[in-house]
Amino acid sequence: MEQTSSTDSRPPGAFRGAIVATVALISVFAAASAPIPLYAHWQAELGLAASDVSMTIVSYLIGVLAVLFFAGSLSDASGRRPSVAASLLCGIAGCCLFAGLENGLMLQAARFVQGVSCALGMSATSAFVIDCTSDNHRTFGMTIASTGYLIGLTVGSLGIGLFATASTDYWVVFIVLVFIMAATLAFLPFTKETVVNRITWRRAVKPMLQVPAHLKGLLPIAAGGYISTWSVGFFFQSLATPASVDYFGANDPLIPSLVLALAMAPSALGGPISARIGTRASMVFGLAATFATSLALLACMVAGQLTLFFVLEVLFAVASGIVLSASMHMLISASTPQENASVVSLTNFCGYAGSTVVSTVATAVADSVDLAWVFALIVVMAAVSVVPGCIKLAKEK
Repeated sequence: MEQTSSTDSRPPGAFRGAIVATVALISVFAAASAPIPLYAHWQAELGLAASDVSMTIVSYLIGVLAVLFFAGSLSDASGRRPSVAASLLCGIAGCCLFAGLENGLMLQAARFVQGVSCALGMSATSAFVIDCTSDNHRTFGMTIASTGYLIGLTVGSLGIGLFATASTDYWVVFIVLVFIMAATLAFLPFTKETVVNRITWRRAVKPMLQVPAHLKGLLPIAAGGYISTWSVGFFFQSLATPASVDYFGANDPLIPSLVLALAMAPSALGGPISARIGTRASMVFGLAATFATSLALLACMVAGQLTLFFVLEVLFAVASGIVLSASMHMLISASTPQENASVVSLTNFCGYAGSTVVSTVATAVADSVDLAWVFALIVVMAAVSVVPGCIKLAKEK
């Protein structure tokens, strides 16, 4: 007879939902990162203007922020599975647009749709993973919820880079991603819905205007961790290609793909490390290591030391993963299961909003100064974002 331990409050088979949701989250973000190393190729092939490329991050962020504002509560109204399905469908639509890309308008539309897909992924899909993981698998759930999107970014970027060494028929990659997301969508009905007591749609469409009282003391700490790591990460997402060309002499998409991949994928190792050393220690150590490696990355970029740059990227990614996992665990531990989606959305919204401000400032100066100075500016602004959280941590000591 099957028994449920005191540490496992999830229904039998719930972990199946965590696996399906993990694949959905990774595939959606793989689709979102696959186009990034190809911007230079499309500029030459389709005659796209530089403004078309620079606007892609804006189109993407508009899609993310517009939906992320409501995404958590919407999944509380519709259920997790419909929201995950919507994320996958938007991801499929974005890939179809990229597979047949013909002009700048299609490029912006594809990035906007991918932004919507990723917003739903980072809220509903991440919450679904947490809902489906018991205390026995809590480290797995927190790691995927906080860094699964980074794994997806790596898969997409590295996959397109490796494919580029054999062929320039990039549409094939997007069709493969469509197939993966469609297959995941087909498995979704075989998972268990985790939202039983649903809220009304009228309540769901009200944007998040206030922070729950029990999270106000923790939010500055978690938000600082997300903003700081994401801000530096956005440099690799948006400027990996020109930085690779300017400082490492890259002439094909593989090097930019590796630059992006190594700054993202190892972050998954941060979850288990954070679980072992505790939340407070994770925040202190993780933030210190994040900024130390960021400064070292800046020095290597200026010196053109690609191999050492790759090694430092791995260390940076692990440190970032520690911070992100600790931040997510801190907020989820202080919340009820019914608040999972809203808490995940709130955290990601803070991260996106803050890092968007940093990215906007960095983009404004990118055309007038070297990229090394842009990176330095991002690191400085990222450091400023953690000051409120550090003050809070010091007071609680």
